[in-house]
Amino acid sequence: MRIFALFVLILLIASACVQTKNKTVESKIDSLFHEWDNRTSPGAAVAVVKDGIVVFKKGYGMSNLEYDTPITPSSIFHIASESKQYVAYCIVLLAREGKLDLDDEVRKYLPYVPDFGKKVTIRHLIYHTSGLRDQWQLLAIGGQALEDVITQQHIIKLIEKQKELNFEPGSRMLYCNTGYTLLAEIVRKVSGKSLRTFTDERIFKPLGMTNTHFHDDNTEIVKNRTYSYDKTDSGKFINSPLNYATVGATSLFTTVEDEIKWLLNYETGTVGGMDAVNQMYQQCVLNNGRKIHYAFGIAVDSAKGYLRVGHGGADAGYRTYAVRFPEEHLGIVVFSNLGNFNPTELAMKVADLYLPERKDAVKPKSLHKIDSTLLPLFAGKYASDEEGPLDLLDSGRLYLKVNHQVYEMDPLSDSSFSLLNGRLKYTFESRPKASAKRFVVETPTEQVTFFRIGDIRLTDDQKSAYTGTYESDELETKYHIVLENGKLILRHRKYPDTTAKPITDTQFSTGHWWMSNLLFTHNKVGGIIGLEVNSDRVLHLKFRKVE
Repeated sequence: MRIFALFVLILLIASACVQTKNKTVESKIDSLFHEWDNRTSPGAAVAVVKDGIVVFKKGYGMSNLEYDTPITPSSIFHIASESKQYVAYCIVLLAREGKLDLDDEVRKYLPYVPDFGKKVTIRHLIYHTSGLRDQWQLLAIGGQALEDVITQQHIIKLIEKQKELNFEPGSRMLYCNTGYTLLAEIVRKVSGKSLRTFTDERIFKPLGMTNTHFHDDNTEIVKNRTYSYDKTDSGKFINSPLNYATVGATSLFTTVEDEIKWLLNYETGTVGGMDAVNQMYQQCVLNNGRKIHYAFGIAVDSAKGYLRVGHGGADAGYRTYAVRFPEEHLGIVVFSNLGNFNPTELAMKVADLYLPERKDAVKPKSLHKIDSTLLPLFAGKYASDEEGPLDLLDSGRLYLKVNHQVYEMDPLSDSSFSLLNGRLKYTFESRPKASAKRFVVETPTEQVTFFRIGDIRLTDDQKSAYTGTYESDELETKYHIVLENGKLILRHRKYPDTTAKPITDTQFSTGHWWMSNLLFTHNKVGGIIGLEVNSDRVLHLKFRKVE
């Protein structure tokens, strides 16, 4: 009896220690989300699964500010691009059933996709290596605001009229939502069921994801749904409307509770089996043999010395991230309804509370001690044909400024720097005591050369050569460039006017994210005959000058 009593006492002490530890972790998570834990702010829902058990779930802030509805773990969020891995899994299931092959040409199933003279495969769509231009940016260039109602048919009609690819399929990776919309349509074609019906029958019901669906009807009422918000510079919250009725690249509605069930399927293979699960981890290999981090709708890399598998999403004011650390059987889900929220950063801070420090983890290399007198040689304004301008700033360290964001660069040598934990490498031409004229950015998928630009001054007569109407047959839209008060103004019937600023005598930047970089094209005698949009996820989109 005495031994039994001692045994019970030990169990009680152990249980109390576990409960104390759990409460300590919970309070630390609460402190991470304290800023949004009130009844006046949008916020987030968080869930953590460890060793197959949900060890934490909680909501912070408000689901709907107008009706004073709080966020709970059962609140439904639009999870944006996090939807993509579900679509990829549908393709894996159909491929394993022999109903399609990943290397089939897309036109085999969707003949309305234009024949670009180059084979675009299902695998290219999955890996974002198809060269197709991105649907959201094309819609914006065409004059359709992203808060407008956007349906599946809108995007299909957009794709039908495309005449060129961004690049040779498989030669590089450029994130492309269009590809995943087409994957959803391939699921419909092969299975005979909509993506919503197929996923409901094959994934959501078998996993018990009862609060999850692909939202293919923007007019549908969804109980317990969170609403989307942004925060102004003055600190005021405003509505950030989202009216999508398009699925594949986006539009999955779910909760953090249901998302945990999906993460657990990666460990159990309950739906599809482990062979299908393992195929999801197969990373992309480009035509040149280079392997990149992107797999089947998920990114596979490392953090804290552990294998990390995750994906995020951003539409309107929704910001989402779900991540797994398979070696520790740890999964973390963070969904938010606030546009300036950073779910990835916060999920990783939550991970810090659960991941033990690895003694065998590769320690970061010590930074090179660069001579500070070299930094002014690198500072300045740069651009590439496909991107620009960006600023490199000398403030005792070298900083990159792009789109109003500033990033500190780490010196690797007297002429090279890294960014984003080494994912980007910047190598400057080496010229003793002379300003660098160019640098090469090495990304996981390609190398891009940026060249130094200076202030270019054009006379009004020179500027007038750029004025006129520019029309895109593909997008059935036109822009006007006019000269007003010495400035070239880019004008569209749908958007506010913006200034077109010269980078060179052929390249201009604008204030519109969807066409921020313009290259003007000339005929043999030097007359301007058109322009190309080269920015972000759309390259070499041609507009002709209308006389």
